Amino acid sequence: MPDAEPLTDDRILFLKSLPEKQRKEGLPEGSPSNEKRKKRLLKLKALLTEHEKALTDALYADLGKPAFESFSSELAVLLNEIDHVCKHLNRWNRSTSSRHLKLGYLEVLRKKRQPHGSVLIIGSWNYPVQLTLMPVIGAIAGGNSCVVKPSEYAPATAELLQTVINQAFPPEQVYVVTGDGQVAGTLTSASFDLIFFTGSGQTGKRVADQAAKRLTPVILELGGKNPCIIDETGFSEAAVKDIVWGKFLNAGQTCIAPDTLFVHQSVYEQTLNEISAALSAFYGDQPQASADYGRICTDAHFQKVAGFIGQGTVRHGGDHDRADRFIAPTVLTDIRPGSPVLEEEIFGPVLPVIPYADLDALLSGGTLQRDALTGYLFSTDKHHIQRFNDYMRSSTTSVNQVIHHAASPHIAFGGVGQSGYGAYHGKAGFLAFSYEKTSVRTYHYLRFSGKFPPYSERNMKALKKFRKRIL
Repeated sequence: MPDAEPLTDDRILFLKSLPEKQRKEGLPEGSPSNEKRKKRLLKLKALLTEHEKALTDALYADLGKPAFESFSSELAVLLNEIDHVCKHLNRWNRSTSSRHLKLGYLEVLRKKRQPHGSVLIIGSWNYPVQLTLMPVIGAIAGGNSCVVKPSEYAPATAELLQTVINQAFPPEQVYVVTGDGQVAGTLTSASFDLIFFTGSGQTGKRVADQAAKRLTPVILELGGKNPCIIDETGFSEAAVKDIVWGKFLNAGQTCIAPDTLFVHQSVYEQTLNEISAALSAFYGDQPQASADYGRICTDAHFQKVAGFIGQGTVRHGGDHDRADRFIAPTVLTDIRPGSPVLEEEIFGPVLPVIPYADLDALLSGGTLQRDALTGYLFSTDKHHIQRFNDYMRSSTTSVNQVIHHAASPHIAFGGVGQSGYGAYHGKAGFLAFSYEKTSVRTYHYLRFSGKFPPYSERNMKALKKFRKRIL
């Protein structure tokens, strides 16, 4: 059934039938072999390589994304992930066994990872290739079939992924469905065995609520206000350049971008001057004309981000053009406490820079979101680094760099609290998309009859004395 059709009753039935169809036809033996999984991953890798130009063009159409950013932050990350997973999959998916000698019997345990079955993956629009296909890699590695719903807010990329993947894979293995929020709602109410969602907290709550009706497990990758701090020892030209690059990459539409920058008052003015110098060096005096600067994805998101600009003093930038969905790299100072730009996730090219006097006071003041996706600190002070790591509840903290950790297959990527739950990338992705199945076999040579009723005081004493050997 073509996915461009309206959401008719027939199409609703088709969408809801997908998980059962995949379980029946895609997983007839229960769990595909490691070789079959790697073959599918290598097919996906070949598609990324063969269609690199088309994917780059689609990303430019949706987000104005420069080709360098498209390859470095989307395609290269996926290619590296596939290489890493294929290299280690046999070891990760090896069955294990153990023996435990008890009083009267031998217990043999055999453990093996099992796929959940048919998995629904709902992608995000800000990195519409990487954040849609990265969980697909984990799902395939875990032995699952999957239905993939790219974001409708990146339509060129969504349509390309649908065409390319559905031509290369049979629908019982990987199937891409395009459509709006109604399509996503229909899919989340279907009988999938696991749902993986990347997006906003508000939509994530709806997905979790829908999944709860079927007790379907969910992995949520959300967002938050990732704090970034430069203490009195952390200022340098290189540090500021790294922060500026990470904040304004993809026009600020990155879930792990530094959201708000807190700078020790002793280096505050130096930092502001260096930020302006870095922005001019990166994008010139007219960033709208720069081939290296992206655009805001949708008109609605443009309106939200542009609304933040008036909530402080514009130290750099501030220009915006709705027709072009362009918002200049903007730096704000002198922001009133309680302003939305300090309370809401910005997710765009507006950087509030806030001075502070004491790190302990900053951390204890409740200004920083402790469970953001990540937290950044630029410092050489061991006490400050330890204090920051202890304070943050996020699954990662990063000292003296931004963004790069999220590209590593060696680091689990995921949220905590308001930033979501569950993690993936590398082995964490394999584990997230599978579960451990244990087979227990017992060899009796002496049965303990005292476990049966009627119970006696004598048997209670024996149980207490030999509990470690009996149980």
